[in-house]
Amino acid sequence: MASIVVLDDDPVVLELLHTVLDEAGYLSVSGTHLDDVPADAHADLVISDLVPLQAYSRETALAWIASLRERFGPAPIIVVTAHIAALRERDGLGADGILGKPFDVEELLVKVAGLLGAEKQTHFPGAGGPRPPTVTS
Repeated sequence: MASIVVLDDDPVVLELLHTVLDEAGYLSVSGTHLDDVPADAHADLVISDLVPLQAYSRETALAWIASLRERFGPAPIIVVTAHIAALRERDGLGADGILGKPFDVEELLVKVAGLLGAEKQTHFPGAGGPRPPTVTS
């Protein structure tokens, strides 16, 4: 089972991501700050908001991604953010994927499965029925 670290300073988004990933069969460890994640936590993938940013700064965003790379090594990183300027710099921030808030949960799960090299597409429980929720925070 793949282990995913989830970081977001919005507790509602954090809980939703934790629930969605767990229901999709992933083991998730979540926190509002990097210090909330146990030091010995292993990550096969990291999903993170640009937590330290209140106002967008490219330098701070790059430093955040670098700190995640230092902590979790080669684990792919997906950034979820509402910062429009960050979304325009998809290739420059060093993340393996980026999604704007609000984002579609099914799209996130497809991106997660792709980055983890899953042979089968991961679906939100109940796929084929109503669409999963869209995160609006």
